[in-house]
Amino acid sequence: MERGNYTIGEFARSLGVSPRTVDFYTRQGLLHPEQPAQGHGYRHYTEGDRNRMTLIKTFQARKLSLQEIRQILDSPGGQKDTSVVEVMERVALDLERLQKLIQETRSSASPADQPAVRIVATEALQKATGLCSLLVTLLQDIPLM
Repeated sequence: MERGNYTIGEFARSLGVSPRTVDFYTRQGLLHPEQPAQGHGYRHYTEGDRNRMTLIKTFQARKLSLQEIRQILDSPGGQKDTSVVEVMERVALDLERLQKLIQETRSSASPADQPAVRIVATEALQKATGLCSLLVTLLQDIPLM
């Protein structure tokens, strides 16, 4: 195995997951292995795929859905090389929009809607807590200038 050119089995072993797990994320469009020769069926995973898989598992541990993970990993135009700064800017904008929606919901929610609003708000709080934890980890990993 060349460094950064893994078969599915090697890739899975290096990450401590099963090949089925790798295949699942590939079928979900979260991993993008190379297929050097047409028709032979072998997929090759790179160091970039390793980094992406590590992020996927981190986000899942923080209770983000696959759809949310896909949105974070993929840029708005479908490009795969979004910078961390662009992702953080998008998160900040999304949080501002969410704050406005929450304020509107609080002022217009009827008593009959309150149980449903409570359930959704609880789920949102769990995800927001995971996001905050992830952001704290990110900030701790960035050296001060």
